[in-house]
Amino acid sequence: MSEESGDRTAELVEEVRRFASAVGAKAQEVGARLRENNPEVYGHLAAAGGELLAAYRAAVSGHERRWAGSGHAEAERIDLDEATDNK
Repeated sequence: MSEESGDRTAELVEEVRRFASAVGAKAQEVGARLRENNPEVYGHLAAAGGELLAAYRAAVSGHERRWAGSGHAEAERIDLDEATDNK
């Protein structure tokens, strides 16, 4: 990577950090107002968020069990050190 592209990447990373910080601050502000003005709605949204997270975890867990379960092809071990030693 050239120095110029490295500098540009650093600038982009910093810009993304500033953007994420601004979005996070605005989300907290909106959440606080919602919690104050509509606590029932806030409670339902919080519960829904928890349910979505639980559903995601269940889906990932199911996939992990299938990936790790029997019936999948055996992994082939490739010894990279041996390949380097032969040269």
